[in-house]
Amino acid sequence: MKRSNDSSHKGLSRRDFLVRGGAAMAALFGTKIHPLQAEGNSADQLTLPGGVKSVVFLNMMGGMSHVDTFDPKKTSMFRSVPSSIPGVSVGEPFARTARELHRVNLIRTVNSDVGDHDGAQHLLHTSHKRIAGFNDIPSFGAVIAFAKQSKGTYFPEHITIGGKGGLVGEGGFLGNRFASFHVSNLDRPVSNLKPAWGSVDSARMMRREMLLDLINGDFSARVQGANVAVYEQLQKSALDFMNSDRLSVFELQSEPEAVRKRYGETMTGKALLLARRLAAVEVPFIEISIGGWDTHDNNRDRIAKIASELDPALATFLADMDSSGLLKQTLFVLSSEFGRTPDVSSNGDGRDHYPKVWTTLIGGGSLGRGRVIGQTDEKGERPVKDAVSVPEQMATIYAAAGLKGDAVLTTSFGRPFQLVSKAKPVQALF
Repeated sequence: MKRSNDSSHKGLSRRDFLVRGGAAMAALFGTKIHPLQAEGNSADQLTLPGGVKSVVFLNMMGGMSHVDTFDPKKTSMFRSVPSSIPGVSVGEPFARTARELHRVNLIRTVNSDVGDHDGAQHLLHTSHKRIAGFNDIPSFGAVIAFAKQSKGTYFPEHITIGGKGGLVGEGGFLGNRFASFHVSNLDRPVSNLKPAWGSVDSARMMRREMLLDLINGDFSARVQGANVAVYEQLQKSALDFMNSDRLSVFELQSEPEAVRKRYGETMTGKALLLARRLAAVEVPFIEISIGGWDTHDNNRDRIAKIASELDPALATFLADMDSSGLLKQTLFVLSSEFGRTPDVSSNGDGRDHYPKVWTTLIGGGSLGRGRVIGQTDEKGERPVKDAVSVPEQMATIYAAAGLKGDAVLTTSFGRPFQLVSKAKPVQALF
């Protein structure tokens, strides 16, 4: 019987099968399908000598109140406590972190003019406002992962933990490989790595892989398309991941009980413990999103609740990273999309969006420690010394990570895209 040229079967074409198969593979990684990497981009054009092995970024989603946390003022809802940096105080909710603050630095004058959540998160993750015609911009996590990519078998180079939305974890024109592997459940960080129906020995699995390669090879020899290439890339990455000798990094239960208690048996505590373990195996970029900071009401109670989990975990993380030597090869950053109004809102117990100033914690790698960059006025309304823009913050992150912030990449539309425009790193930190 002559084989028909029509590849459909009961309404499902081979193309549809590949697209759906690619989506299934993408589900394993917790991300959407992205195109393959745009042509003309090379990791070599981004990298500088030195730099860190990993970046750990804590994203305070929603807008952290600076006057109640790391730049306390008279309008704070909490009393101030001294930190381990002489002459520097922080809000009482971060009393334990205060004792470890000398290990990193503070930038108290980060500012922008973008006051909506989506736009501010976009700026925070790219150093650019939304640009018409540039709809495939990658997050800086993808850029760092791309620059530090492994030449060997696949293991996630970009990992996000917690809430995810907007630009968080997006690979953009750098392609699906550099979009993040997302961990949403800290009690079960990875899943679907073994067949659901039971054990399959390696020989049988290899025969299945060979058969699948034969079927796919016949099809891809006749049909070229982006969806086919994405599917093949995802399939290879999934198999590499399943067989990786680094999967044990996700097994938090292997940590001594005393260590887990120091971080806290909370989602935030587990996230920071996992971040420490991922940095130890040199995953290039790890982002933890900690939400709840959009405190238009119940500001005091909400901050107290968030800090009850974050403060002990962050203090333990900084101490562990430094004492183990990991902080020398890891850049740590804690930042927010904007601050909150120093004056409470009309309901008397809330603070609204305030992009005019907020505080960032940054340290590790080649950066100094115990330094305070910038100063705000007596109410925390504006910078009065050494203001730092978001692009300058991004340029600092890239430089400390070992990347050229002024490098130009090519989008999937063939357009030039400069990582950071018209901004230099904060040299006082180096």
